Amino acid sequence: MAEKKIINIPTKYDDKEREEEYYEAEPEEYYDDNYQPPRKIWRILLFLTVIIVAILFGVHTVMKYTDMDVRKEYIREDSKETRYCDFKNNLLKYSTDGVLYTAYSGELIWNYSYDLTNPEMDKCGNYVVVFDKKGSELDIFSTTGIVKTINTNMPIVDVEIAAQGTVAVLMQQNSVSYFQMYDTQGELLVSGEWHPQNGGYPLSMSLSSNGTKLLVALLDLNDGDVKTTVTFYDFSSKGKEATDNIVASYSYLNMLIPEVDFVEGDKAVAIGENEIILYNNNSQATIIKEIFVDEQMKSVFHNDTHFGFVCDKVLENGEIVNEMTMYNLYGIKCFSTEITDSYTDIQIMNNKEVLMIDENKVDIYNSFGTHRFSYSFGGNVYTVVPDKMVRRYKVIEETKTEEIQLK
Repeated sequence: MAEKKIINIPTKYDDKEREEEYYEAEPEEYYDDNYQPPRKIWRILLFLTVIIVAILFGVHTVMKYTDMDVRKEYIREDSKETRYCDFKNNLLKYSTDGVLYTAYSGELIWNYSYDLTNPEMDKCGNYVVVFDKKGSELDIFSTTGIVKTINTNMPIVDVEIAAQGTVAVLMQQNSVSYFQMYDTQGELLVSGEWHPQNGGYPLSMSLSSNGTKLLVALLDLNDGDVKTTVTFYDFSSKGKEATDNIVASYSYLNMLIPEVDFVEGDKAVAIGENEIILYNNNSQATIIKEIFVDEQMKSVFHNDTHFGFVCDKVLENGEIVNEMTMYNLYGIKCFSTEITDSYTDIQIMNNKEVLMIDENKVDIYNSFGTHRFSYSFGGNVYTVVPDKMVRRYKVIEETKTEEIQLK
């Protein structure tokens, strides 16, 4: 007879008892969802983060590059008089025959034909205008193509465009200067004129990004002295209360101011022979700061966030060298550094670096004055456009476009 074994099958109750015994046997562990590490640990982590960021920032500030890799190359066939600019991350090419808007790879987005003798260009936001200087035609474009062609009855001196496509047109006939403003449908919005005997001769003008303010530098020689008057016009509802829409006016005796411009936030800058004036974007266009330059400025350059100039500097041994200085729009100096490179074009790129071009040679200085890169390309360089990626640029040469990475 087989031996019988008694097997106890656990019941639910038994399992529950075992669970209770288990939890009684094991010491209870506390899990607090609101638990936070001691403050000391957070301070250490914050300190380490600051140190790492400071190291990376320092490396980026002083880093220099002597060579490059060509990541992509696109062959182009353009006429010699073609000029180029970056427009909404694509390449805008314009000449006496027309405008081509392409990807940097060369793929055509749109083109437009015209017959202009001396084409000039201005851009703001999603609009660009190409006009015939000393001619009578201006063409407004957007990223999708032609918007409007406007013909004037007087020779064009300058044209400025606002972010919504409004254009300000400066014209001259005989000794009288005329101003007109049009919308994208070609409708006349504002008009005016300056006579030499009671207003002066316009040296430069600028239209604010919202298209409501106009800035003009007028040269006045009526009193036998050289005087430049910087005048702010406001065509918004607020400006209608002012006489002739003039909300602010500043006169500078014995000084030429050949360039005025609205910059970021519709602040304004006036660039004189030995002085640079910064203005606020307020109803009276008050002065932020005046920067006086002791030496004659050889070159002046600016974008929407910074401006700079190159002057002679006399060293202790009597040697004369070039010195480049850059400021931000609050009048704070970013750097001042001696440069030995020659150049035919100097500009601030949209990444705040300074670009100098001398035929096929390119020099780049970062916003701290470090000579970041120097290289001689195979052909003449027209412009360089920084990429979104650090150390990458698009170089527009005579016959090709190269996408490069510094190393």
